[in-house]
Amino acid sequence: MSIMSWSDAQIVRAINNGSVPSADLISRDGWSHVCRVRGRNFRLVDEEAWQDLCSQRGYLQNRSNPRGF
Repeated sequence: MSIMSWSDAQIVRAINNGSVPSADLISRDGWSHVCRVRGRNFRLVDEEAWQDLCSQRGYLQNRSNPRGF
């Protein structure tokens, strides 16, 4: 199930638990949705969990496209 159909509370929980699906981290639409939810719920998102999520996204993007094009 895509993160696009999740509630804000479910997405915030997934961010804080490190359980956002990998497919949504590398999908442009999925990542944009996660960022919008974080913006609306900024105080509820753990900063360290957010940094870990961004690092995980970078790793997944690099792994799927190691040469950058």
